[in-house]
Amino acid sequence: MWRTSGRWASRTFARSNQTVDATDGYRSTSTLPTARLHCILFAEVFIVFKKTAIALGLVSSGALLWRVGGAPRVATERPGAPGTSGFYDFFTLGADAGPGVGTYGAFNCQVSGPLQLFFLPNSLVDCDGEVPHNETSIAVNPVNPLHAVGGYHSYQLNFMGATVNSRVISTVSLTTDGGASWREVLPPITPYQFTGDPALAFNASGRVYLASIADHEGPGQGNFTAPSVVVQISDDGGNTWTNPITVATGKGAVDKKSGGRLVFQDKEWIAADTYSASPYRNRAYITWTSFQEFFNGAKQYAISPIQLARSDDGVNWSAAQDISGAHPACSHFNASPNACDSNQFSVPAVASSGRVYVGFENFNTQGENQYMVVRSDDGGSTFSNPVRIDAVHDINLPSNISGRDTLTGCAMRMASPGNIAVDPGNPNALYAVWADNRNGTAGATNMDIVLARSADGGLSWARHAVGNTANDQFYPWVAVAPNGRVDIGYMDRSYSAGQNVCQYGFSLTHVSFLANGSIGGQVTTRVDSALSDAGRSRWFSGATGGPTLFIGDYNGIAVARDGRTYSLWTDMRNVVDNPPASARNHGQHAVAGSTGP
Repeated sequence: MWRTSGRWASRTFARSNQTVDATDGYRSTSTLPTARLHCILFAEVFIVFKKTAIALGLVSSGALLWRVGGAPRVATERPGAPGTSGFYDFFTLGADAGPGVGTYGAFNCQVSGPLQLFFLPNSLVDCDGEVPHNETSIAVNPVNPLHAVGGYHSYQLNFMGATVNSRVISTVSLTTDGGASWREVLPPITPYQFTGDPALAFNASGRVYLASIADHEGPGQGNFTAPSVVVQISDDGGNTWTNPITVATGKGAVDKKSGGRLVFQDKEWIAADTYSASPYRNRAYITWTSFQEFFNGAKQYAISPIQLARSDDGVNWSAAQDISGAHPACSHFNASPNACDSNQFSVPAVASSGRVYVGFENFNTQGENQYMVVRSDDGGSTFSNPVRIDAVHDINLPSNISGRDTLTGCAMRMASPGNIAVDPGNPNALYAVWADNRNGTAGATNMDIVLARSADGGLSWARHAVGNTANDQFYPWVAVAPNGRVDIGYMDRSYSAGQNVCQYGFSLTHVSFLANGSIGGQVTTRVDSALSDAGRSRWFSGATGGPTLFIGDYNGIAVARDGRTYSLWTDMRNVVDNPPASARNHGQHAVAGSTGP
């Protein structure tokens, strides 16, 4: 089985040769002795996936690792439509890790050793080997500023008899000393086989929630089940976790050859009410995109509303409800007039009063897309219709070889939105952040960070430019300190030599506002201690010869009650041993930084 999102595939090896079954029934066999399979550091074999050449390689640690090369299919999404995550885009994302089933050993490890020293003064937070890590998120304990938990994809590889498997698992790493040291933990995934898109939240009592999407493979047919939304609970600070608890079930098997209805739950996020004055204290909220499609030969796109579920104990969840509503600005490509039913990238945020806000990008537009927000004043039972914050200029980006948006001089796919955050001291002070290309072109991108502020509970908004230096700034995340300081973390190409190279650092901008709502000051700090080289990547680069196609779709920051800010991002500074080519020699790790208080 093969899914190029980097989520799953199965490779069966005979004793003296290896056989690969591709999704559409094509098969190729080449000789690879078993002894060599276990001992060689790198080998190359090729299979044909229709007209796509798929190159398979071995990781330097001795575990098997897959990379996809050749000429991927062009994405069929309409321009400006909501892009599904890498968990879905299994035909167009060239992934080095070809996943599979089998067992994996749950483990935890203390991050230490020479590689950790290499990242100082930043902190490496993963310790499971030279495999890809991306899509980082982080949350901080509301009662203990030294305790934070980060989440990210970890690409796990293992042998099951004669079969080599790999999978993506939502993995966590925790610190209890303010980021000086970290311990990585792989949560259990039973009854599922794959988890992804990790998001984290603490409640007021110190309980930690890990939200993900999760699915199963479809044995032997190239199918996999449409992902469900799941949550896991830790009551010991992130050291141990429950099995996944299903919040919203996906429906159907994802297979572009067959017909039927598909409900694909995607891009979930979680928040919890931590405020003592709130009538809904400790209530948790999960939002996600529910892609609802019908397959009848070719894919027939239907709708993608934002949905929400809530829980007071983390185990029993309310039924999913559509919350993206209707607005006159949702004027195109909808199932009913003004329905805002083409969406992606939702993030909930909870105010001190118990009010719940949810921000998301909407695509029911003829031209530029738009960022919108809804709110609930009854604990998530009902929601307002959306308020339009502003246009998101993200349809004027260049395309990579997979047909996905990217940046000039790069190949990794690109998305605009970040998130929303509420001032902990003012339930009406709300912030939204995203990156867009309003100041650039498809020929020369200039992605900038856009910060929008509302002082009236999301009813009206003012837009501000933040940290807009040369080159591209992208994948922002916003958080608000107890004193009202607004922090925005983002990847920043201004530290590189220019757009002829695809390199980035990580910046954190502190923003303060005056009483009249204008910006009083901005201070930007470079958090990373070395550039990441996405143009010379070991991972997701078989089709490009160096530039990576994937670094994840977001980063994370979190502000503690003492004012310190934790940042967690996908870092590509380290050079791997025994790369498959000299231009493909940079790893991909989850790296953290702590600034302040």
